[in-house]
Amino acid sequence: MNAERAWLRMNFEEVKPRDFYRSIFPEGELDQKGKKTKGKYIGIIIEVTAERKSDGKPKVNHYTISDELGAIDEVCQSDNFCLCSPISYAGRKRTAEAARFLYAIAVDLDRLRRVGDRPQGLMNLWEGHVLKAKRLPMPTYIVSSGTGVHLYYVFERPVPMFANIAKQLQNLKRELTKKIWNESIVDINDDRDIQQEGIYQGFRMPGTVTKNGERVVAFETGDKVTVEYLNGFVSASNRVTEFRYKSDLTLRDAKEKYPEWYERRIEKKEPRGTIAFSRAVYDNWKRRIIEEAKVGHRYYCLMTLAIYAKKCSFYGPRNPNPVTKKELEDDCWEIMDYFEALTVSDDNHFTAEDVQDAMEAFEDPWITYPRASIEYRTQIPIPPQRRIGFDQATHLSLARGRKAVMKKRGILINEGRPSKRDIVKAWRQGHPDGTIAECVRETGAGRSTVYRWWDD
Repeated sequence: MNAERAWLRMNFEEVKPRDFYRSIFPEGELDQKGKKTKGKYIGIIIEVTAERKSDGKPKVNHYTISDELGAIDEVCQSDNFCLCSPISYAGRKRTAEAARFLYAIAVDLDRLRRVGDRPQGLMNLWEGHVLKAKRLPMPTYIVSSGTGVHLYYVFERPVPMFANIAKQLQNLKRELTKKIWNESIVDINDDRDIQQEGIYQGFRMPGTVTKNGERVVAFETGDKVTVEYLNGFVSASNRVTEFRYKSDLTLRDAKEKYPEWYERRIEKKEPRGTIAFSRAVYDNWKRRIIEEAKVGHRYYCLMTLAIYAKKCSFYGPRNPNPVTKKELEDDCWEIMDYFEALTVSDDNHFTAEDVQDAMEAFEDPWITYPRASIEYRTQIPIPPQRRIGFDQATHLSLARGRKAVMKKRGILINEGRPSKRDIVKAWRQGHPDGTIAECVRETGAGRSTVYRWWDD
């Protein structure tokens, strides 16, 4: 038993997995098993097994949490990595678009300080920051996840996941996480070491196994919270101001409160407005992490790949060939074996759990990482774009003017990105005796992609 778990067991009451999830999803909140009741939704569990499918990828199971909580009992009997978000979903797809209500905000707290065998960081968190200084909110539960803890702030009433509310909740969680990762609590060098995660992030479930083979344990540490309570611990700019709790906001209310949103999303059924990044950003980063990833930074290389995939997953004039979730998954499972091959120590393998955890970032459309933070966490340099002293607006205006002049003079401009098929085809035409391995190395395309179009 680690020091943090021993301290929690001495000071708080342990909560059984079923009771923990009954607190998050109160009785009658979720739909009944096998039903599709209007206005009722389900929770979703992801289980990563040790089995391999025919294509070599790990077998991943999905379970739905209904009001009976039978899936909780089932996964707690397994020895596999299982994660769950405190969110209800419409249907069986665990996506931001399908998310309906947020039942808790959970913060992952790792690298806790120790003084000898004493869990000094956890003690400072509770006794100093929560009880005495009251600079941090009191969590409803503290979950001992193995190497660290998860702080759960469970809402008295769930919060609807409208786009504007979700974005504000993400901002609140970002500042709250930064405050929790205080130097007296965690052993970090600077703010770039803080592990920022989205509100859609899934966490290792109480009752399931940890990396070291123990079981995740939850402890009840406080009462349920309100959004207003959490607002009191962050700056005004990061507070959640536009929200109502579940059952207060009907579609009629939404039409009156958010008329533009209602017309765009409900009447016209338009997708959420987002900036469509070119998939070249994703493809370039995938190539770079394969070539430059280092042990100790592999997880963040893959997590940022998931973030870039999300940014490049929206259709637009600059992005006619968006990145799909399936493409990200295929790439990540393929990269897993390469990353594992970099392992030099038995206590630092790169596993399917790391991959699944990293891919969670794709589910959150609001998660962001500054360029400097990505550089620091991945140890891969990303030079800033050169604007020759001009601001972005001036720089873009000059670039567009240059393009217009080139078009007028009949100079050929490459304004689009060739498809993967065209890339492979062009390479084969220029290298008639080339091999698949050479094509993968020189084009940056995935091996599965090259195989797919090799004989086309």
